[in-house]
Amino acid sequence: MSISNLIIAQYDADTIFLSVLDCREIAYTENYAMQTSKAQYKISEKLNKSAKTQHFGQFNLVGHYQLTNKPFQILSDNLFMPVVPFWSIDQENMDLNQNVSENPLLNGMVLNPITNEVMTDPEGNPLFFLYSYLPADQMKFGTHHNFAFGPSFTQALYLGGKIRSLNKIAQSGQEIASYKMNIEQDKEIYKIEEAYWRIVDLQEKQKIVNNYIELLNRVLYDVQNLYNEGIVTRAEILQVNVKINEAKLNKAKVNNGLMLSEMALCQLIGLPIESKIYLTDKPNNIQALPNSEGGVQAALDNRNEIKMLEETQKLAIAQKDMIRSRFLPNAALAANYLFMNPNPYKGFDNSLGADWSIGISMQIPITHWGDRFHTMNASKELIHIAELKKEEAKSLISLEVKQAWFKYSEAVKNLSLNEKSVELAEETLKISQDNYDEGMIPITKLLEAQTNWHKTKANLIEAQTQVKMLELEYKMKTGQF
Repeated sequence: MSISNLIIAQYDADTIFLSVLDCREIAYTENYAMQTSKAQYKISEKLNKSAKTQHFGQFNLVGHYQLTNKPFQILSDNLFMPVVPFWSIDQENMDLNQNVSENPLLNGMVLNPITNEVMTDPEGNPLFFLYSYLPADQMKFGTHHNFAFGPSFTQALYLGGKIRSLNKIAQSGQEIASYKMNIEQDKEIYKIEEAYWRIVDLQEKQKIVNNYIELLNRVLYDVQNLYNEGIVTRAEILQVNVKINEAKLNKAKVNNGLMLSEMALCQLIGLPIESKIYLTDKPNNIQALPNSEGGVQAALDNRNEIKMLEETQKLAIAQKDMIRSRFLPNAALAANYLFMNPNPYKGFDNSLGADWSIGISMQIPITHWGDRFHTMNASKELIHIAELKKEEAKSLISLEVKQAWFKYSEAVKNLSLNEKSVELAEETLKISQDNYDEGMIPITKLLEAQTNWHKTKANLIEAQTQVKMLELEYKMKTGQF
């Protein structure tokens, strides 16, 4: 069961009561943007695990089929090979003995009957009595269909540090994805808390406008009694009715805004948008924030943007190492066990032959016409760019923190001013009510005091909400969210 269902089941009522922490907990499992960022992080995590497998050898089943038009033919022409007695051959170098001409008949040579000399062919080779006949068309092997298949194993022995660099790149990619996920979660939590406090603001304003309407209705009741007694004119009743209608219109706006804001919050945290919610936290806990310098240092230590740029710099260094590996030799071990048809181990007949093989291959780069030097220099520039972006981010974050601190400080002062304004408005309303009851001031003055009271109360609620919002912004800017 999801957290949202647990909360709904917990209250078992039409209204779901939510604190800020409740909204956070639901959002971590139900918010769409958060789920997307988690999925993206999982992708980088899987890619990192994939990179680690490059340390290990690979087993494959290889297969090859080739359709040839002609069989292979060893001899281009028919061949006659002399039959030489074995004693005529030097066993050390497998050439004819130097003294074969001393006894040519014994060695199978043909003599000229006239000169009694050994006869030779046009190329000067001695002629023999016996020759073996090798017809060229019988010295063919292979078939139209050629097969080779079997298991294969390949293990990289040395790739110039390429695999190690690949692992560093994958690790940095996972770290960057982790920081991006944290940034996305912080943004969503900020949106959720912002929406939360906007709803609290409207809920409080809803109470104020209801109190204001009740106050105006009491005044209307009193004015109607005075009108019935002939003390006041109908114009004063109309003035009160105008204020009541204005208050009701304001109430409708607040109610509509509250309904839409509640739907927006439900959408953000992953609840059905038609859920009826009530928020339990109030923006009345004003925290004393540290000075801006302390906030700047906290931001530089905690902000995920800085950590992400630092990891980006590591990634650029790993990429440079990857490019450097192109200058170094590569060596790999390969082992195979292949089944072949035609069978090369049995006269290339139509049967399966098999044998294993093992070997080491090496590639040493000689020349590349400067290509790798250029890419190496480009990778160095990427490292420099990453460093510049990190320093720029530090500068911008320092400015953001100071701006957020100044805005928060101004908001706290504005809240104090609004609290005093409410005190004054309440006191003024009390005096105006007494004076009106005594007939010392007209109805317009009382209505003016009531309107001012309502306005200052609404301003106080907005000031409280603004302080809370700027407190959230300051925490987000300092990485303490």
